[in-house]
Amino acid sequence: MARVAAPLKAHNICWRNKMETRANHVLIGAFTLAVIIASVMFALWAAKYGSDRKFNDFDVVFVEAVTGLSKGSIVQYNGINVGEVRDLKLDRKDPSKVIARVRVEENTPIKTDTKAKLAFVGLTGVAQIQFTHGKAESPLLVEISKDDVPVIIAEESAFAKLLNSTEDITTTAADVLIRINKVLSDANISRVSTSLNNLEQITGTVAGQKQD
Repeated sequence: MARVAAPLKAHNICWRNKMETRANHVLIGAFTLAVIIASVMFALWAAKYGSDRKFNDFDVVFVEAVTGLSKGSIVQYNGINVGEVRDLKLDRKDPSKVIARVRVEENTPIKTDTKAKLAFVGLTGVAQIQFTHGKAESPLLVEISKDDVPVIIAEESAFAKLLNSTEDITTTAADVLIRINKVLSDANISRVSTSLNNLEQITGTVAGQKQD
């Protein structure tokens, strides 16, 4: 009897282990399926949220190099992120100009006197577009503009101003050096030496005739 009970007990233990293993697999599968379903639902919600948001497009025209600016760069209004750069291209009529197509949230108060300029983030060289507010009573640009995409002429950035002032300083310094070189030319040095010699002779003559 004991011999029969031992194999039966071993069989029961083996069957129980298999059931526990299957139960663990079922739990793992159910958890994995739940995670996948949650991820899909979140993706659908995010897509719907993005599609429900409305945007306005603007063309910001720069009359300077836009080094560091690229597609996807941040657009800020008074320091708050309101959109991104969608496209960058040269003006076909004037290659010295760069046109940045930006997309900002519809509720962003881009008005007729709103200013735009290129700004740099720290010392990384990464650029972004900064909008600054205009007057509270100014009308919205999208309501006034007759263009399909309203145009904003960007102001000169602080970096461009620094470069221009450096060029002016360099030009002025070069002019000063040229004038100094002209003053210290061999002919002028010779004239100055002659004048000093004549002055020395006159002084000696006056000193010699002082007694008389």
